[in-house]
Parts: sequence; structure tokens; C-alpha cells
Amino acid sequence: MTPEQFATNFQRIREQIARVIVGQESAIEQLLVAVFAGGHVLLTGVPGLGRTLLVKSLAQALGLEYRRMQFTPDLLPTDILGTEVLEHDHATGTRNFRFFKGPVFANLVLVDEINRAPTRTQSALLEVMQERQVTSSGQTFFLPKPFTLIATENSLDSEGVWRLGEAQVDRFMMAIEQTYPEEEAERQVIHRTTGTASSGLDAVASPEVVVEMQTLAREVPVVPSVRDFALALVRASRPDLDVVQGKQNKATRMIRLGASPRASQALLLGGKVLALARGRTFVIKQDIIEIARPVLAHRILLDVRAQSEGLTSLHVLDDLIRIAHARTQPQTTYWTRDLLPNRV
Repeated sequence: MTPEQFATNFQRIREQIARVIVGQESAIEQLLVAVFAGGHVLLTGVPGLGRTLLVKSLAQALGLEYRRMQFTPDLLPTDILGTEVLEHDHATGTRNFRFFKGPVFANLVLVDEINRAPTRTQSALLEVMQERQVTSSGQTFFLPKPFTLIATENSLDSEGVWRLGEAQVDRFMMAIEQTYPEEEAERQVIHRTTGTASSGLDAVASPEVVVEMQTLAREVPVVPSVRDFALALVRASRPDLDVVQGKQNKATRMIRLGASPRASQALLLGGKVLALARGRTFVIKQDIIEIARPVLAHRILLDVRAQSEGLTSLHVLDDLIRIAHARTQPQTTYWTRDLLPNRV
């Protein structure tokens, strides 16, 4: 696959999803970036914005096997991963355990209201999200390729929900917030959904195509100045480092827990996908800045003082970007044919 084909496929897939999902252009693009970067997504927002329809439309456009799991307080880990059943062969009289795969064995898995299940059930997804495998009775079962897990979170109810652990939240590459559509977009939504016309959606990709696009995205080069900027942005979110250096700033003082090295990886991988989607075979700083919000917002935890003032992690992101700019002085970069073999 060539970079030109990547950009064409990306645009075709986005147009197909837009035939069903109206007024969520930013969420669609960020969702596609996460999928082609090989990451998982946490969808947030108020109810009624079509999160389930968005994920289902994504699976249809990509031609992926799709499963949906509704998390409830009585859900068990075996309901997600699968279970072993003792089978008896009447002909030979032997008995053997056979593993029956759970709904997590699919290309695209939607976990609806992930915080409705207790922490014991949530922890069953840790190995799935990181290693993309399931271990049962000493046996390892690998998930199909590609594999992406998309979860929604109930952010309104205070009873019957469990807080997501930091280890699990950090495994989500992006946290994409859906907002209310504009007036004209909402007018189109009610027109389409209250009439007799139906918007068809065609599969314009396949699992093999998705894997090819993921492989090509990883081959995109990143110059040292852009890589250092992504690293500086992540390290600026860690208050302990600034204390050691004696340069603690106002934004850092509000942070209780900064981003992990997974955030640096997510920034670079997402920047590579975004660059290819924009018709480039190299990553620029603006690519990193554009995906910084969905990559870092859920990884930065503020202290009690900031929370009492009604501040969120989004309030400090602009300051962190300015800090990263100041710490990475622009350097002269010499582009070579080896570094950029296929400039679009």
C-alpha cells in the first residue's frame, strides 16, 4: 500500500461513516486515527449522541467483525473472555476441557458503560487490551487481527458505577468526547431518523486492508525535533520532574499524576496516521498538537485544589504545549531521500 492509497482509503471510510453519523466529524476522524494506530478508545459524552451507532457504523465501513457487550454489575470475567467446559466423549469414554471463546474475540468490540461492572470484571480487559490475548488454564488464545476495543463510560450516574483504575485508563490510546451537534447538523439528524428513507452504508475496507494501513503508518519517519517535542509535552505533565529541576510552573502545580510513556507512543503513532491522512509522509508538530487533547486529557489527574475550582485537565493542556515549545528549541533539519522516500 502506498501513502496515496492510505489517504484515499481514509477519506472513503470517513465519508461512508458520515452518511450515517452527522455532526461528529472531529470524533470520526479521531476514532479512525486511533484504529489505524492500533489503539483503543474511550468514548465520553452525554447520552443520546449515537455512540453505539458510531461504533457499529465504523465496523461496517471497515468490514470488521463486530461485537457489543453491555457491562452490568453482575457480569463475570468469563462472560467476556470465555470459559472452559468439560466435554464427555461417549464413544471413547474420555473427558476433556474445551475452551469456548467469549465475545471479546472479534475485530471491533464495543464495551458499553464499562464502569457499570465492578473492578474484578474490568480487570479482565487488562491483558486483552495490552497483549491482545486471553490466558485460560495456562493456555494462550490470541485475538484476531486487527483488534480494537472501544468503551463508553457512564459519567452522569453516581450510584451503581465503579471508578476506572489508572492502569486501565492508561491503556486507552484516546479519550474522545462527543459534543452536541450544531443546529443544522441536528436538523439533518431528526430529518433522517424520523422519515422512511434509510442511509445505506457500504464496506469500503477489510481486515486485511486495515492491517496494511496500520503497518504503513508505523513506517512513517519522525524527525528528532518532532519526536523531542512529543516527549517534552508528556514529561511536562509530570510534576515531580519539574520539582527536581526547580522549574515548577503553575500548570504543573495543579497536576497530581502526569502522563505515562504510553502517551508518548500514542502521540507519535497518532501523528503518523494523521500525517498520512493529510497527504504527507512525514510528521509535523501540528499533528502532535491536534491529537494531544484526546491522548493526554484522560491521563492527567489534577489535585483537589484544582478540582475544587472546577478545573479539568483540558485547562492545563495549552500551558503544557507552551512549555514543550520552550523546551524544544527549533533546530535545522536536513531532509534526505532516505528519510522521505515518498513525499506526497
